[in-house]
Amino acid sequence: MAQTSISTEKLRRLLLRLPYECLGLDLSGVGRSKFVKTVLKHLWQLIRNPNSAVNHRKRAQIILITLAFSVATASSGVIYGLYKVVSNLRTTAFTQKPAMRRTRSQIMLDNGARVMYVPYEENADNKKRVLIRPRNDDRYEHDKFLFKYFGKNNTSQLFYSKFLSQLSIIYRILVPKFTDRNSFLIAIQIFFLVMRTWLSLFVARLDGQIVKDIISGKGRKFLVDLLCWFLIAFPASYTNSAIKFLQRKLSLNFRINLTRYIHDMYLDKRLAFYKLTFDNQASSSVIANIDNSITNDVTKFCDAICSVFANIAKPVIDLVFFSVYLRDNLGTFGIVGIFVNYFITGFILKRWTPPLGKLVSKRSAAEGDYYNYHLNLINNTEEIAFYHGTKVERTKVNALYDYLMDQMLLVDRVKVNYNILEDYVLKYTWSALGYVFASIPIVITTYTTGVNNKEINMREFIVNKRLMLSLADAGSRLMHSIKDIAQLTGYTNRIFTLLAVLHRVHSTEFNYGSTVDETELKVGGDSSQNNEIVRGTVQKSFNGIRFENIDVIIPSKYGKEGTKLINKLKFQIPPVLTLDNANSDSQVNISQKLVSQGPGSSMLILGPNGSGKTSIQRIIAEIWPIYNKNGLLSVPGGSDLFCLPQKAYFIQGGTFRDQLIYPMSADTFFDMGHRDKELVHILGEVKLDYLLKRGKGWQYLDAVAEWKDVLSGGERQRMNFARIMFHKPRFVVLDESTNAISAEMEDYLFNLLKRYRFNFITISQRPSLIKYHDLALEIAGDETWRLQDLGTDEAITSIEKEIETLQEKLENVNVWEDERAALTRKLAHV
Repeated sequence: MAQTSISTEKLRRLLLRLPYECLGLDLSGVGRSKFVKTVLKHLWQLIRNPNSAVNHRKRAQIILITLAFSVATASSGVIYGLYKVVSNLRTTAFTQKPAMRRTRSQIMLDNGARVMYVPYEENADNKKRVLIRPRNDDRYEHDKFLFKYFGKNNTSQLFYSKFLSQLSIIYRILVPKFTDRNSFLIAIQIFFLVMRTWLSLFVARLDGQIVKDIISGKGRKFLVDLLCWFLIAFPASYTNSAIKFLQRKLSLNFRINLTRYIHDMYLDKRLAFYKLTFDNQASSSVIANIDNSITNDVTKFCDAICSVFANIAKPVIDLVFFSVYLRDNLGTFGIVGIFVNYFITGFILKRWTPPLGKLVSKRSAAEGDYYNYHLNLINNTEEIAFYHGTKVERTKVNALYDYLMDQMLLVDRVKVNYNILEDYVLKYTWSALGYVFASIPIVITTYTTGVNNKEINMREFIVNKRLMLSLADAGSRLMHSIKDIAQLTGYTNRIFTLLAVLHRVHSTEFNYGSTVDETELKVGGDSSQNNEIVRGTVQKSFNGIRFENIDVIIPSKYGKEGTKLINKLKFQIPPVLTLDNANSDSQVNISQKLVSQGPGSSMLILGPNGSGKTSIQRIIAEIWPIYNKNGLLSVPGGSDLFCLPQKAYFIQGGTFRDQLIYPMSADTFFDMGHRDKELVHILGEVKLDYLLKRGKGWQYLDAVAEWKDVLSGGERQRMNFARIMFHKPRFVVLDESTNAISAEMEDYLFNLLKRYRFNFITISQRPSLIKYHDLALEIAGDETWRLQDLGTDEAITSIEKEIETLQEKLENVNVWEDERAALTRKLAHV
């Protein structure tokens, strides 16, 4: 028991002695209540008093920095804990009120903003509310003037104006305003970079002091300085982790801003994703593999720009801090020699730097080609299997893979000689010069005084050597950043090309890649006329579909001089427009207009392949331009027009309900008051209600599958008719929408459209569909066309001729049956 008391007393004396040895603070007689206040007050006085002992002041700084980081970490943990508690309480409160909960994912507000409820953690009931601000269309129209063309020379020079100009424009998207959160993250990152350099100075001084304590045999001071080493290790480790986290966080924020900016232009009502195929100026592989550009290139660019920023900011800060400190030890001559060495090294490395920007751009293009071809294989597996085209596909894939490997190895091969030169200069030459510069003050002091103080010289040499190595490391990272910037130029050029093309296609003045008028303008044409490449007029909210003198021309670089499919096309559905009052069409709201009191009007477009039938639908959908200036297209507005393509589209990974209501989202479906019983009724109307038996009744509507593979060709086409029944548009355009459906079902579906009085235009090659339509538009294939009313004598004569042709074929049935019987007998004797 007495031995324990003695040990406790020794420990108490040691703890009281430690502050005195470390800070010169005598705590004897200080009560427990005033202990912390006395220590903090003494630490503050040591830092502010320039006459205090150097060792005590340094240790006080280390202790205060450690305390500050500890308090900041603890405070952050407490605040985050309180936030989690409040969030859980709010979640629990909402859970107790089922009427307050929202089961769908998002809400569209009146101002265009969206409120999304994102599930988090393992519990699906926990949802985080995220507000997405409305997009500003004016911004994209304004920004298109910034993305001007800087020339075709894709150079990777460090300070080339093209690279800096492109980067400065893209930076406005990454950091849209000074008060943006990314500005705050950049400021915090710079703070931690400065803090890491400052802590490196502390570590360098402490390192020299520990070596001095060991050589002089001062064990007590050694233990005290070693304790300070462990104290300074916490803020140093915290700072390094914070820098890495902020760099990653900043990269993700940059990626979010850039991706949303691209998506807003690429996927909007102007259909930029479709019109990109007509932009002849976008011959770059960036647009050919735009999926790879939006996903991989954006990610690599954001990672590269954040990495380059950290790799440049940290060395620059180190160079400033270490140079100021070393100037007192090495003198002006030593610092000048160091920076002369840096400039010479930078010149040599810059001269021998390979064109990494161009090589990286080619490698990204090769990756996109290889990725896209595999995507093509996935989308066409069945067709390739039917053709047994494995050998051809394998040859093509291997060729693309070999080219990709060549591009990747080419980047590594050109780095070999550069890396040899870089390692020799930065690692070995700079280390040798570091020893030379670090020994200068010791040699000069010993030579001038004739006294060699080993302890002091050893301490100064250790400090100078450590700072010289840190300075050399900063310089080498700055030289390494030249290579990183060269790679960044490649990514920047690809991203800038992507944004420039999207702005060009997204513009209301997009000319579908036409360059003819620009050529005429250079020759000396009238600029007021030559700039109007697309001159047709589109009238919205019309009470029908009307073509007036429209030349159907395939969009190309030749513009109106391109391939013409149909000349001066003119028709109108319905043929006669009637209103419920005497007001003009422009004065009456579309909801007040009536088509007719009888059944809806219909027209059949017939013609051979390549004659321009589907092109008429593309013009109606406004995805093809009207080149001739006297051409007029009048179409209904909003949801009154529904165009069905030849191949029915199905959302990847969507529910069966999503397929039925496309292009409406499930959130909008429920927000508008629709119910699943409507969909069940529609499935019964198009004879698809048997699909519900595959699941547990209506739960099949929530089933998720690859529906384009689950449903047969006929079922997919009937899904298109189900979409018509759900959306109830006044006008429908169907392009070969029944070619995979049996004759009985085809008859039923067309009569269904007529029963519900839809106005529809059918594009087909089968004259047998004439009986379901009122008008027939025949495309001859030589730019000519003929429109006829199927109730006229001429149309009746044409139908009678078709009937006579069918009767002649029926008369040969007996002959064909005799031939079949003869072939059967021959087969039996074999």
